[in-house]
Amino acid sequence: MTIFPNSCFLRCLLTLIFLQLPKLDSAHFDVIGPPEPILALVGEDIDLPCHLSPNVSAEHMELRWFRKKISPAVLVHRDGRQLDREQMLEYQGRATLVKDNITAGHVAVRIHGVRVSDDGEYWCFFRENENYEEAKVQLNVAALGSDPHIHMEIQESGEIRLECSSIGWYPEPQVQWRTSKGQKFPFTSESSTPDEEGLFTVTASLIIRDNSLGNVSCCIQNLLLGQEKEIGISIPASFFPRLTPWMVGVAVIVMVLGLLTIGSIFFTWRLHRERAREKKNEFNPKEKLLEELKWKKATLHAVDVTLDPDTAHPHLFVYEDSKSVRLEDSRQKLPEKPERFDSWPCVLGREAFTSGRHYWEVEVGDRTDWAVGVCRENVMKKGFDPMIPENGFWAMELYGNGYWALTPIRTPLPLARAPHRVGIFLDYELGDISFYNMSDGSLIYTFSKVSFSGPLRPFFCLWSCGKKPLTICLITDGPEEVTVVAGAQDLSREIPLSPIGEDSVPGDADTLHSKLIPTQPGQGTP
Repeated sequence: MTIFPNSCFLRCLLTLIFLQLPKLDSAHFDVIGPPEPILALVGEDIDLPCHLSPNVSAEHMELRWFRKKISPAVLVHRDGRQLDREQMLEYQGRATLVKDNITAGHVAVRIHGVRVSDDGEYWCFFRENENYEEAKVQLNVAALGSDPHIHMEIQESGEIRLECSSIGWYPEPQVQWRTSKGQKFPFTSESSTPDEEGLFTVTASLIIRDNSLGNVSCCIQNLLLGQEKEIGISIPASFFPRLTPWMVGVAVIVMVLGLLTIGSIFFTWRLHRERAREKKNEFNPKEKLLEELKWKKATLHAVDVTLDPDTAHPHLFVYEDSKSVRLEDSRQKLPEKPERFDSWPCVLGREAFTSGRHYWEVEVGDRTDWAVGVCRENVMKKGFDPMIPENGFWAMELYGNGYWALTPIRTPLPLARAPHRVGIFLDYELGDISFYNMSDGSLIYTFSKVSFSGPLRPFFCLWSCGKKPLTICLITDGPEEVTVVAGAQDLSREIPLSPIGEDSVPGDADTLHSKLIPTQPGQGTP
């Protein structure tokens, strides 16, 4: 009889232990996140880990990573599967669970193709029955932008304006100008503009008044990454020598002598003024007619040029007719292609020329900051290679207040009249590329005797945004102002007539339009 009470006590003890087993399974736990922020580059994959303490299995727990709100979340994992219906739209297809060590309480959410918008705080949340804990994970997103590019402009005052630009930075970078000795000095202006993806485009300018500085460099720093990109440029020797007292004296003497000389020849000039005017009137019609004939010879080879959207920089918007293009601050989401420009805001024409003569016109209107011309089909479209003949570019541009031919050392183009429409004439066999001002039919510049190899394509570039686009226009009857006056018919003795062939039209043998054609276009201003 003494054994019965002990057996009853034993049964009660076992029952109590059994009732306590769920509580033992649901023992308290802590969720531990990484002690330091996690750094990720734009475009790469990154893991945001959390683990349990003690290291118990999280296989049957509810796992949730969220940002500001617990739902919708970055990722939710419950009952052994991922629940997409509770997932934020921007993370669908981009967030997956890493559960290789889930039985030891170690899990992570993997974010694929990190974006700027992923930057910030995350919370990992673990729940089992009524017990739950959470921990914070800090994700810092960064992007190292493109190599800087410096554009130099020499102003009329003799000062030199430098503009440094680069794209694709995050967070907003810091720009510094430095001398060759490492000294820093302020810039005149700086702007940082984020695109649709949140990446910053930075531009900083500097005015140089001391031409003895030698080399100057532009340094763009990503403070979060602790990395920088730098490019230097050599400042040309001073255009205006420093004046000494004896130089000032000589300048005054020369000025006085110059005034006396001007006074002495003034009356002589007046005597010959009428004579010079008559001579000028005699030759002006000839010059105008020659310019008109050069242009007319080019238009005999007019081609229909259209834009190729597959080559357009993401900031360039090509119109539906493929004839006009404009530059916008916003960046389009376009498929990455080998033939697409990713740094220079440029676009090519669809047409490729491997022989013959070809002519087209571009309406530039009164907009500023553009470049047009011809380039090899296989030019480098990634990065910031200079647009010069050695790299396969033959172009002219308007930048700021000046027109330039894009030669290795840019050639200024002094124009009497600003062109609203530019004509471009390519003679593949002769190796000439000529630019015409269609406001008056005059020749602007010619790249001559170039040895071409491979296909050439029309080339267009915009340096600044604006409502007015660049437009490839239909070929009209001629320049806006070309006048032929009486007496010009005498030129038929001086200009060789073109034989009937590719430059003449049957049935027009008696017209000046198809017959008075010079043998070869003239050269432009060097």
